[in-house]
Amino acid sequence: MATRRQRFLRNKTRKMRRGKKNKTGKKWTTAIDAASLTLKKTGSIRAARESLKKQALRNARRLFGSVGV
Repeated sequence: MATRRQRFLRNKTRKMRRGKKNKTGKKWTTAIDAASLTLKKTGSIRAARESLKKQALRNARRLFGSVGV
């Protein structure tokens, strides 16, 4: 017979699993989208260029993993 703690944890995990059925994968932000959004917010081309580089690096890390330079 399961203890009270085990029953509680089992029920909790079942409830958590139920809500995740409809969710799809996380949407990726392209580097160009990030740059255009920054340009709209700040109006600075330098900030937009920097945000483009940062987002491109993040996306590359997602694809290929973190690689030391």
